[in-house]
Amino acid sequence: MKQEFIISAVGLNRAGIVARVSRAIYESGANFEDSSMTLLGSHFALMILATAPDDKVADALNRACRQLKGDKDLEINLFPVDFKGHGAGQEAAVPNYEIRVKGADRMGIVYRTTQMLASLGINIVELETKVAEAKDGTPVFSMRTAVVVPETLDGETLRKDIKLLAEDNRETISLTRI
Repeated sequence: MKQEFIISAVGLNRAGIVARVSRAIYESGANFEDSSMTLLGSHFALMILATAPDDKVADALNRACRQLKGDKDLEINLFPVDFKGHGAGQEAAVPNYEIRVKGADRMGIVYRTTQMLASLGINIVELETKVAEAKDGTPVFSMRTAVVVPETLDGETLRKDIKLLAEDNRETISLTRI
């Protein structure tokens, strides 16, 4: 029976991490499907959705990931995804809006923004944040989210809440339909 796994790997940034993990997936007979990879400070992080067509391949993938754990500079975890569990058979969420936030770097920006989105029933599909220095050396925070806004949500309510959040936090927030 087909099995899905989420593989997470975090390690010091160096060439070859993706090649090693993707080789383990390939050599086990599993299929490399969806993934997200990024640099976080001096570390590389990746998340992969892999599928195994049967128990034999699933066992091989498990062994391959255990072997990768032997590398002291790489932390790897394999999480089985339960087909029978919550969300089984659901299609992947397709974002219909992008929200960007930019402002002075202060604690709580991600929390306040994501809390507002959750209170409106908005599903976050992707979220990226970055802190960079402005020309004067002050830290500037930016966040990009791809979201699924329910069709039932009144657009005026969403715009009003985003405007209030932007004013409260002294940030620029933009909403763009994808």
